Amino acid sequence: MIAHLSGTVLRAGADYVVVDVGGVGYMVSVSTTTRQGVPAPDGHIDLHIHTQVREDQLALYGFTSVAELELFEMLIGVDGVGPKVGLNILSAASLEVLKRAIVSEDPSPIRRASGVGPRTAAKVIIELKPKLDAAGDLEVLPRAAALAGDGAVPKAVDAALRNLGYSPQEARLGLEAVDWKITPSTQEALAAALKALGKK
Repeated sequence: MIAHLSGTVLRAGADYVVVDVGGVGYMVSVSTTTRQGVPAPDGHIDLHIHTQVREDQLALYGFTSVAELELFEMLIGVDGVGPKVGLNILSAASLEVLKRAIVSEDPSPIRRASGVGPRTAAKVIIELKPKLDAAGDLEVLPRAAALAGDGAVPKAVDAALRNLGYSPQEARLGLEAVDWKITPSTQEALAAALKALGKK
């Protein structure tokens, strides 16, 4: 079972990369996120691999981060989600946005993926939310904040509010008061949150 590949990029397409490892070229399917980090031909690449073996096919799926590989393996464990759909979901939004959407029970980022309908999106949330909750490595932000950009601004504001002495519950209230539709900067979002919490 192939779990990792380290080699040279021979060529790459929109959703795959061919990696030369010791003179053998491996075709690896990748998500949009991983594809964006693939270097030009002759560049070095390291990929974490999920290997799928069937009677007539050996398929490799590669990821630049272990976190993305782990979420992919969770996704394909959901009934009705095969590797292709799993890659489509990972390509629909950033890893953090997808995780927060699942924890927040918001199907919209998942529904953006090709081949994913409301029933499949609901299954993903139902089956993966307990696993992500149990992992305990993701703070739950308000739904609107969780879907703001790549989640970096709300996370920074949440951290800033806690550093100022606000409790997690108060920080959440401040985040909920921000108009995330206008994609505010960290400073603008923090100012709005502080105003809502009564600090001028």
